[in-house]
Amino acid sequence: MTSSSQDTKIAKADLLRSPLPTPHWGSQAGSAFTVRAVTTVNATPSAVLDALLDTTKYPAWNRFVPKVDFLESSTPTASSPKGRLGPDVMFTEHVDMFGQGKPSGLVKMKLLMTTLKETDERDGSKSYEAVWLGKAYPDWALRSERVHAISCDKHGITTYEVWETFSGPLALFVRIFVGTTLVKRFKQPVIDETVIVRVASSHLEHSGTVWA
Repeated sequence: MTSSSQDTKIAKADLLRSPLPTPHWGSQAGSAFTVRAVTTVNATPSAVLDALLDTTKYPAWNRFVPKVDFLESSTPTASSPKGRLGPDVMFTEHVDMFGQGKPSGLVKMKLLMTTLKETDERDGSKSYEAVWLGKAYPDWALRSERVHAISCDKHGITTYEVWETFSGPLALFVRIFVGTTLVKRFKQPVIDETVIVRVASSHLEHSGTVWA
């Protein structure tokens, strides 16, 4: 397992003025932009997905989003464990936008998980895609969509990539006022990769299965 300092060296995050397309909104133009982070992870794709979907473990590794609340009107199905994200689930992220580490500094963002896709690759491995839409603002004002892509290459190295594309009239203000901060904070879950692996491994030891 790599050390935290090594994880920081291989983690990359940037702001793209030419936005990446997303599954729901497609290609966006105008003031649209994308914030993206990518790293390699010393774990299987299913273990990384498990850590991403199990929000009860977020306080242990996710310093960007340390807390998630599920809205009463949209809860996981009976077959999904408590606190686990799944398609059609509406939830609220408590975002530590400026890295203060204080409950009073958290910003609430409402989201809807729309997609959880598993793909069988030619080499026998599996890749995953999880997508959620921002629901904090009306679509005509600000559209945001976050994509998590988890894959494994022929050498057994797992790549975790996350990007969020913003568009609409308010996207320009988001980029100007918090664009740089978003890039910095998007790296945070990636840098904490060693903790992600430990949390996922612990879950596997206790449950014996990975929900996907």
